[in-house]
Amino acid sequence: MVTPVPGKSSHSSVVDLRALLLLGLPFSLLAAATPASAQVYRWVDEKGTVHYSNATPPPGVRAKVIDPDAKAGPPSPESLECYTVRCQGERMEQRLARREELEARLAAERAAAAPRPPRGLEFRNYISLRRGMSEGELVTIAGAPDLLFWDARSVKSYTYLPTVADPFTTTITLIRGRVSEIERVRRF
Repeated sequence: MVTPVPGKSSHSSVVDLRALLLLGLPFSLLAAATPASAQVYRWVDEKGTVHYSNATPPPGVRAKVIDPDAKAGPPSPESLECYTVRCQGERMEQRLARREELEARLAAERAAAAPRPPRGLEFRNYISLRRGMSEGELVTIAGAPDLLFWDARSVKSYTYLPTVADPFTTTITLIRGRVSEIERVRRF
């Protein structure tokens, strides 16, 4: 009940009450809408179950106070601002392409480091060789050797290793740039 104020009508008291209610209502709603600054506790019981609560944990347990307004840390560079399935798929494809490129490069390096397969000396080329021919003639007919040895006295040995098609090892010895000896042995 509103008591009338002397000099004012009862109608003005009702208007003042309405103004007070109109002004007080938004402030009361704002106060109700602001979050309560309650603490959140986290603890693990004896069975290993993790509990979260705003009520005080039971006595005897180690509880940790959690900040409910904590912000997540920055995302890792691999997933920076990329949370959609499409974006993750694109990143996966990029990683796979990089991996395939690396594997191809490593395979090429291994192939380059591996010894080349033996070329051997075909029989039709072998029968064209003779003692006394020059080193240039030998290389023209037989091709580059699989193994080449030479010593300080200008003696060279060209060795052609066996292959599946030609299972003979051929060794040609050159002295001072001329074919001195030809040896062909079946070895495989």
